[in-house]
Amino acid sequence: MKRLAPIMLSILTLVSAVACSTGNNSSTAPKETVRSVSDESRIFKKSELPYPDKLTSISDILYNDTSDRVYIIGSDTKGKTLCCTADSSFSLYKYAELDIENKTDSSAVFAVSDDKLYAVITDVRYAEDGSFESAEYSYTLITYDNDFSKLSSVSIENADDSISGQASELYIGKGGGLVFSVGMEYIVIDESGKITDSVSFDKDEEHAIAELVKSGRYAYYYSDNAAYYGVKPDNSIVRLVDFANSGLSNIREIASIADNEFICVSDNKLYRLSERDSAELANITELTLAAAGETDSIQNTIADFNSGSNLYRVNVKNYLDGHEYSIEGFEAAAHDLEMDIISGKTPDLVWLDMNETEKLASKGAFADLYEFMDKDTKFKRDAFLPNYLQAAEIDGHLYSITPSFVIRTMGVKSKYVSGDSWTFEQFKEAYSSRPDGMELFEQGNNRSGVFLMLSNGCANFIDLKSHTCSFDSDSFIDILEFSAQFPDLNSYDGERRSCRRDTALFSEMYFQSFRDINVQKQCVFGDDMTLIGAPSENGQGSSMILSNQFSIMSDSDNKEGAWEFIKLFLADECYSGNPNGIPVTENGLKKVMDAALEKPYYIDTTCGNTKVYMDETTTDFYSGERINVTPMTADEQKKYEQFVRSITRISSGNTELSISRIIDEETAYFFAGDHSAEQCAEMIQNCVSIMLSEQS
Repeated sequence: MKRLAPIMLSILTLVSAVACSTGNNSSTAPKETVRSVSDESRIFKKSELPYPDKLTSISDILYNDTSDRVYIIGSDTKGKTLCCTADSSFSLYKYAELDIENKTDSSAVFAVSDDKLYAVITDVRYAEDGSFESAEYSYTLITYDNDFSKLSSVSIENADDSISGQASELYIGKGGGLVFSVGMEYIVIDESGKITDSVSFDKDEEHAIAELVKSGRYAYYYSDNAAYYGVKPDNSIVRLVDFANSGLSNIREIASIADNEFICVSDNKLYRLSERDSAELANITELTLAAAGETDSIQNTIADFNSGSNLYRVNVKNYLDGHEYSIEGFEAAAHDLEMDIISGKTPDLVWLDMNETEKLASKGAFADLYEFMDKDTKFKRDAFLPNYLQAAEIDGHLYSITPSFVIRTMGVKSKYVSGDSWTFEQFKEAYSSRPDGMELFEQGNNRSGVFLMLSNGCANFIDLKSHTCSFDSDSFIDILEFSAQFPDLNSYDGERRSCRRDTALFSEMYFQSFRDINVQKQCVFGDDMTLIGAPSENGQGSSMILSNQFSIMSDSDNKEGAWEFIKLFLADECYSGNPNGIPVTENGLKKVMDAALEKPYYIDTTCGNTKVYMDETTTDFYSGERINVTPMTADEQKKYEQFVRSITRISSGNTELSISRIIDEETAYFFAGDHSAEQCAEMIQNCVSIMLSEQS
């Protein structure tokens, strides 16, 4: 069941990139909070190499520059671990069995030196209850000679089980021996398996590995979904391959075999990456896409555009590089981008959250997207949900667009309400007449929690389009006074309640698809559900929450190319499967609506591309009960379609940190009894008004 807690939406962009294995001296992405990255990447083209015919999958690629030897390690059809070797011309493949048993409770990591291959094997023995907490780990070091004959196999000492966890990477040590990582620790061993040193690290010290491993130009390599990096001995990070910029996607194993030449696996094929000649790029116009946050969700589509277009290529400039992975870091990155735009360093288009796009739109930074829609043959205005366009436009102009949105609302069992919206007075009446023993929400029934949920984190009282706020309104004062009746955090018992069992009246809900609506209805309520939204005077208690949006810069010389790029994210194919949100196009909406009418399925390509349906189950958070989910009915589909189309309000779901601090401080005075609700509202109104006016 996809349920997003409020805090998740406020830090939606803070999710770290998913790291993948990266081959020679490779590592998962650094867990440090600051990444200062210099960019030495080129534009690469890929040429397919013969896939090792004895391997069904590849787990590691290593390269020995001394012997110009490539090691490709994987499994054959019988599950045996093989090492396939070739020189960098890949003219002849040789295979050797490594005599490593392939088991579900065993794993291996590899490293290569001048004349030896090393493997550290992790074996896991689980307790009878199968829990990870009580699992026992043992480690074995295997050393092979140049012809893969086993020289030795020794147990790595693990006195008092001081090492616990799966070995994830293996390196050649700077002073001899080997270094492998387990959890938040680097373990240094000699070739007899004796531990000679161990170094613990936290998010600020992981690059201590550079002090331990043997290195040439780079101490080690790592990759994330966006790029392949080298870390120098001085801990500086260099971006070597930007995947999307080169039109590369689904990169798995990757290793450097020479300056600006790499070997990688993508979609179970083996490729060489080599730098594209400048003549090949001479007739291709580069579009600069500026971002100030994570770009994982758009990386593959950028790669598809770059690999498929003969006219344009998108180059991503992410201002988050060099900033902390924190709310403060994201705000600093957005500020740097704003300053560049103001100073005339204008990209062609941007990918920003709602707060930033509305700020810049008010300064005349963006082109009106309606101009492109009106000239387009497919994506005209009537191709989009009219309520989305109504909510997104500013004074009749559309300055930004998002491929999809999340819906924020409040759900309640239909028997407890009448109508599909309500005022705050009606809301309070429903609460006061609730059955005995029933709380307001499933969780968060304390002053701060209720206040944040009813005010949508206070985003409902800030209008970034006009740079105004309404904290001195009766609505805000009502929320303050209503929230004050609940216990403070220190007195709150923290017990979870259940709408399904009638111990909670409302559930704050976030929907990403029609299937999501259906699953939550059956799991959270198990009964008829009314999506009534938060109390409001205009009936707009539900809202669209946008994460990031595309905008085209008004000063760009490549507006048409930028529009062609944006359209790729609006294509029907992007809404197939399980899109991350409610589509903004009519065709996309129909796809996600129809998907909820049948069980989840996969396509069996071995039987004529037939659908194979799967049972859908979910778990009740509060009882642990497994619930079988039945598909949405046609009547429910119509009902929820009407609900989606009725929403004409956009909320960012995220309040700027500086504003949040003001609100937190002033509401704390109110909840402590030092200020009245009116005084609190006035103080917030005055302070936030000044901040917003400075931004205009």
